[in-house]
Amino acid sequence: MKANVRIKQTAALAAALCVGASGVAFAQESDTNATTVAYWKLGAAASVTLSPSGNGILDLATNAGQGTIPGTVSGVPVSVQDLWFQGPVSAGPTFTADAPPAGMFNGDNYFTAGTGSWDCGADLFSGAGGSLTCDNTTYGNNFNGPDFTWEIYFKSDTANDPSTGTQTQFLIFDHHQSAYAFLSLNDNAGNTNNIGSIRFWSWNVAVFGIDCRITAAQNHGHRLDDGQWHYAAMRFNTATETMDLLVVNQDGTSAETSTYITVPLNPGGSGSQGPVFLGCDENQNEQFDGEINQLRYSNASLPNSKLMANAAACNAPVFNNTASTTSVAQGSVLNVSPATWPVQVLGGPLQYQWQLNGVNIPGATNLALNLYPATPAESGTYQVTATTPCGGPPAISAPMVVSVVPAIPQTRWSFNFTEAVTFPQATVDDVLPGGIYDLITFNDAPNPSGIGANGGIGLTNAVPPATMFINGNNGSTNAFDASFIQNVNGVVFYPLGPDVFDFQTDFTLELFFRSYGDQSGTGPMELLCQGSDGGNTFRYGVNLNQAGPGAISFKVNNLGTAPTGPSWEDTNPGIQSVVLNNANYADGAWHYLQAKYDSVANTISLSVANADGSGTNVTAALPAGYSPLANQVTGNLFVGRFRYPLVDGGNTDPRTFIGEIDEVQVSSGLITPATGQLGYVAGPPSITGISLSGSTVTIQFTGSPAALASSYTLVGSPTVNGTYTTLAASVTSLGGGNFQATVAKSGAAQFYKIKH
Repeated sequence: MKANVRIKQTAALAAALCVGASGVAFAQESDTNATTVAYWKLGAAASVTLSPSGNGILDLATNAGQGTIPGTVSGVPVSVQDLWFQGPVSAGPTFTADAPPAGMFNGDNYFTAGTGSWDCGADLFSGAGGSLTCDNTTYGNNFNGPDFTWEIYFKSDTANDPSTGTQTQFLIFDHHQSAYAFLSLNDNAGNTNNIGSIRFWSWNVAVFGIDCRITAAQNHGHRLDDGQWHYAAMRFNTATETMDLLVVNQDGTSAETSTYITVPLNPGGSGSQGPVFLGCDENQNEQFDGEINQLRYSNASLPNSKLMANAAACNAPVFNNTASTTSVAQGSVLNVSPATWPVQVLGGPLQYQWQLNGVNIPGATNLALNLYPATPAESGTYQVTATTPCGGPPAISAPMVVSVVPAIPQTRWSFNFTEAVTFPQATVDDVLPGGIYDLITFNDAPNPSGIGANGGIGLTNAVPPATMFINGNNGSTNAFDASFIQNVNGVVFYPLGPDVFDFQTDFTLELFFRSYGDQSGTGPMELLCQGSDGGNTFRYGVNLNQAGPGAISFKVNNLGTAPTGPSWEDTNPGIQSVVLNNANYADGAWHYLQAKYDSVANTISLSVANADGSGTNVTAALPAGYSPLANQVTGNLFVGRFRYPLVDGGNTDPRTFIGEIDEVQVSSGLITPATGQLGYVAGPPSITGISLSGSTVTIQFTGSPAALASSYTLVGSPTVNGTYTTLAASVTSLGGGNFQATVAKSGAAQFYKIKH
């Protein structure tokens, strides 16, 4: 049965060749594939009508719909995206009769080597200079598809030359001015591992310069400048956000590598999508010393079966990652990839399958794994396997151990002192272990601390009372005097990039504050605000007095609707708020504030505790479909102010807080007393830990710092929903709202609660 199928395929191919031989040879010199934007054979020059020199290479793509010519409404006709010769070489480009062997071409398609090749080495590398280019302003530049494949056949004029082997040589440069994609040899050959390598480079705004590279060692020992013919295809797949580089060698071996980049490539904005250069870089300084046979660009990430080359050979996949351990906050997006981004995987073509604790995860077949919302069930050991169509044992990545925890404090600012080490301006350090998110200042006020040339940060030695804290925290020595910049241009802020505080999922804000006297009639005063500096990009914030005199508002924005009115923080369908207006919180007394966004429950909540241990909590449901928040970069995080200018566009709206702010902590996830919460929140006691030692059970819990230990009672039940009765327990205070209850082990299952 297999023999019959093979005979039929052979007969079909012979028929196609006979048609070509009967006078329709040009059909084999064109490309009718719907995805082909341009196809150039470089065997000889032709008359190119729009070229200033008149000499060039005809585009043999014959499909319709190749975009529009820039600056016009005219569609680009078929077969007009020609290459043309520029500079001294235009009068007499050099061609050779040399061509790749037929065995390198895809036998299931109509591609052939043609009659010869362009000697780029003679014309550009050591010749008169110039370039071979597709001019985007004349022919239209459609080489910026979200998916694409560049293909090229090339052969160096020298074999493993010690001089040229350390010089970068460009084969393709797509987009002068923005470098959407380029293919080069010996790039960064100062690293000896890169001598004889080939590199596919691009960028995606998030990171400048991401690449796929195949070294000589990875290419079965073949240098790509060894005087042999090679084929290369550089592909980008926007659905999988993967760059891929494939090489096929003259002896039939091949190598492939892929890079997962998390964010699509960036083709550049209007005016930056410049011409394509062949055989040199955009500045025409780093030319290729060799021959180029043919080139094709497709606006799709083509499978191997649709490529020009015979790329049937497979390579064993290899992962380059090492074992890792990480923690993520519950309710957040769990991103797992087999190495620190970007990750490169050798081998191909590849298929992936993720496993959790050795069990396949259904549908998890991309190189990176994204799970939302993260739950404790997602904790465990992750690995991804890679296989090829050729069979053989799969490769498996090193283990990635993930712990999903309730919350992770990202930063804490205590305002104990300022320094000028990180920035020339006065700086407030992030005091969490390993903290790197320091606040800086820009303001026009005199510098009270003598640090920096651009204003300081006003501090005061009045801090919240220790009885407002839990978990052994305190207000230390100083607090931030936000009123210092009341009448000047100025902010204390965490600058944009990286935008670690642009949360899409669960987060918690904590801070202590007190106004200078009764400020309930002062108007809106901002305590914390993310993204209010860049126009209508407000993301979230907490303020006083906006919802009413002395009231507190916590607002979030999913950026679904642009804010309206003179204030960027006004309520509209894109911005939702929760309000506490049961008391005057701008009353001159210290208060502890906790604001939470719960993307899973689709709620926002606000809790405020007072110095006497009293407090109020409120939760508001968000509209259906509101969560998670938008994936968008929105700007700076301001403390004690709404934005930098005192006057902006004729509006005086800095919303400076007239008072003190201390101990600001921002966390991913929903903070609890057991996960690093700073202050006491009025409400039921919260059990933070339980342990057994011998015959004694110890239960740790948090409560009001002002409460007596004797006011708490331990109750127990043999079933979780059973009847709870008082137990003979000893309750002691550990200080700062932390308590401990000890009780004798019952000898059977027991569930505990704390009563107050």
